[in-house]
Amino acid sequence: MNPGENNFCFFERMEYKKERQMSGYHIHDYYELYYLVKGKVRYFVGNEIFNLNAGDMLITPLNTYHKTNYDDNLAVERILFAFPRDYINSEYMCYIDEIEKIKHLIFPANQLYKIQEIIKRIEYEHNHQVEGYEKIKKAMLYELLIMISRLRLRENKEKHSQSYKIIQKAAQYISSNYSQDITLSSLARKYAMSPAHFSSQFKKITGVGMNDYLTITRIVASEKLLETTNLPITKIAMECGFNDSNYFAAVFKKIKGITPKKYSMQQKRL
Repeated sequence: MNPGENNFCFFERMEYKKERQMSGYHIHDYYELYYLVKGKVRYFVGNEIFNLNAGDMLITPLNTYHKTNYDDNLAVERILFAFPRDYINSEYMCYIDEIEKIKHLIFPANQLYKIQEIIKRIEYEHNHQVEGYEKIKKAMLYELLIMISRLRLRENKEKHSQSYKIIQKAAQYISSNYSQDITLSSLARKYAMSPAHFSSQFKKITGVGMNDYLTITRIVASEKLLETTNLPITKIAMECGFNDSNYFAAVFKKIKGITPKKYSMQQKRL
């Protein structure tokens, strides 16, 4: 799905039988709850990296950069739930808020069947579409959220390699310092790598190039300023690390499909 696209399918099951990577970055204004049925997946969300095994879940927050890598050349099957914030009644948002802080959800093996049974019932309603199925699907999604909260392990003991830790730190650094003059050379020097090695490790671990990640981080930051302030476009460009406002406008339109000015006007009408 293209960045900023707001169409969504509530339930989707997909299987990939060979090595595959999601092309480009991925960002949208609805939640995704990802359940891995089989295989292994590396998931890059914001500035965090997660390794998912079969039976794991991951939630992607609203308007958050993410990318999935299926790079172990294994058969992968996943189930995806997609829903906007206003789909969830306010009394159940506490469960979304809770799991959104964790993102990567792991369950005890002997309790996983409880999650799978709910998913199976949701899939049945989604596929058969008998009268009232939409209401039943929503009710069962609430049941799923409660069960996730009840069963999820409170401590994730996943261990990353040293390279993973370095690249995650680099991604976090970019997220906090995107307004500065960040280059491949400066990051490589900061993390004691050659530029070529740092570049290859960043792409291998996150699934996206360092410059692409820096660009999308800056665009996401600019969106917030366009939505919440009346700053001139030139000022927003500078605050988000773009030295040329025309270049900023061109990149913004390429990613969001709309100019910064029109985006700002559109958001302020909402």
